[in-house]
Amino acid sequence: MKKLLVLLGLLLSVLPSASAAVAPKPMVQLAQVDSAATNVIASANQVAVIGNRDKNGFIQFLNGPTVELTSGIESFVSAATTDIAGNFYVVGASANPIVGTLPPISGVLNPDNVVSDPVSSNKSDAINLIYWKLDSTGALIETQSMAMPSAVIPNAISVEANLITVAGTAYANPGNNGFIVSWNGKPTFLGKNATQIHAISKMSDGSFIVVGQSADKLLNTTLKGRVDGFIARYVNGKFTSVQRSSEVKSSRAWKSATSNLLLGGNVNSVAAITKFSNSFQPTWTDRYPSTGSALTASSGKLSYGAFVSTGAFKALPAWKKKNAILVLTFDSKGLITGANYVNATQLNGFTANGTYGPIVLAAGFLYRT
Repeated sequence: MKKLLVLLGLLLSVLPSASAAVAPKPMVQLAQVDSAATNVIASANQVAVIGNRDKNGFIQFLNGPTVELTSGIESFVSAATTDIAGNFYVVGASANPIVGTLPPISGVLNPDNVVSDPVSSNKSDAINLIYWKLDSTGALIETQSMAMPSAVIPNAISVEANLITVAGTAYANPGNNGFIVSWNGKPTFLGKNATQIHAISKMSDGSFIVVGQSADKLLNTTLKGRVDGFIARYVNGKFTSVQRSSEVKSSRAWKSATSNLLLGGNVNSVAAITKFSNSFQPTWTDRYPSTGSALTASSGKLSYGAFVSTGAFKALPAWKKKNAILVLTFDSKGLITGANYVNATQLNGFTANGTYGPIVLAAGFLYRT
């Protein structure tokens, strides 16, 4: 009993108090974008969305062009970021072409002696990482590719001082594991057959933080729920530490992370947001009735969280709506200092910058505060 009371006290100490004075306000529509857009990214002065067509990806700039991101073979895009100069980097993957030659056709006149061109098939696994670099006007600066040992989905990309680092999920037979790789380097893997990495953040000490979900043993940590969320540190080509977020008989995942370690994710279908210290200790945490995961973003000293809310919760007494996207602004202690909402139930992407504040992508529309 004494141990239970101690644990309860620790939990209560990291729960933020209610924000009675905050009244949620509607967000303003910023722009209509391509209905196939699946994520939004922002530099200091520009906003763009990315998505996929049948055989290639695209990036669409706010008040600018839509650029088709092709690679000469069927490909897709799945993550993006910006650098300090305001350039946009979009990362995806493609297959290796299977090249063959059509057999000769007998019994048909061929007076020009035409030879069949090679034909390519895009049915092999997506084992090549690709990135496209564009400036803020949409001009393509460069594109590069690199081979990976197995099929991958790159879920996150970090760019700093020309160092491009990609993280995501690698697929094998059976199962999947997380990976992180510096461009044209050797990938490092995490987990055995049930691990996914969803987000990456570069820290001031040069290390990387990755977050995701796993049912594997990770370093010296073991599974405690059905699936655990995790946060891991990567230094000089190695994972050096892992902190799991676990609950018995629950499925947890961390889906996003800011540079100050504000993580967004879910416990089953409940949205979760937790602020971690650099030593991976939670400084505050809260949960919200939702249809899925929370996403987090930051700009300057401001931190934000977004999720599809399904009802009232204690930390924001004035919130009564159901089935709407709710965006919360937090102070350093987790107190809610602002709240905004969109009357939509499809949260595709979330980011923030100094120009617009938090930015929501929902079903083909961008919204700002």
